[in-house]
Amino acid sequence: MPPLRVLCLHGAGTNTKILQFQLRSLIRDLESDHTAAFHFTEGNIDSGPGPNVENFFEGPYYSYYNWPRSSEDDGITVEEAYDQILDVIETEGPFDAVIGFSHGGTLACGFLAQWSTRHPCEAPPFKCAIFFNSLPPFVVSGNGDFIFEKHLKGRLTIPTLHVVGRRDFIYEHSLKLHQICGDKNATLMLHDRGHEIPQEPKFVAKIAAAIRRLSREIMFQ
Repeated sequence: MPPLRVLCLHGAGTNTKILQFQLRSLIRDLESDHTAAFHFTEGNIDSGPGPNVENFFEGPYYSYYNWPRSSEDDGITVEEAYDQILDVIETEGPFDAVIGFSHGGTLACGFLAQWSTRHPCEAPPFKCAIFFNSLPPFVVSGNGDFIFEKHLKGRLTIPTLHVVGRRDFIYEHSLKLHQICGDKNATLMLHDRGHEIPQEPKFVAKIAAAIRRLSREIMFQ
């Protein structure tokens, strides 16, 4: 069986090298038996560093669109980010799966939801999705409240894996994304850390095993 081709999307205010470092243990595991091959694409928006990034990683730092979006944002950079993903799929795909960390996962969610609306009779461009500490598409109101995009339920029909930290500051919002993706197709894995990709060998092995199950599941689609 050929390896799962995975498109990887980084967090806000980071870059592809940072995501490669964050995913290093998982990549090592999944590449060891040719389960998956990973492709990275970088955001086009120059950004300040994300949380806890600047002290550990050099810039430049990027996001895929203006993040976080204010309620007055016109959404142009979001549409440009969706177009970027389409371009990557057309020029470097096809891909079987998408991995998104935080902002990257929100981008993947929004992209897939838009695809299901615009192409209801076509198969999604990804057969499964893996979300690390990700939340649904949202804007921030003037008083700081998160306003999530409406009518997402039922628009993400592919199998999903959600890896969420109990100490993450967006913990509740990450659970919301899991709920949106549904009970039947969405697998939730909780860990006791914060807004990060776990590196503990036993937990990495559990994530890798879950992705291998996803790979076998989509093989028969």
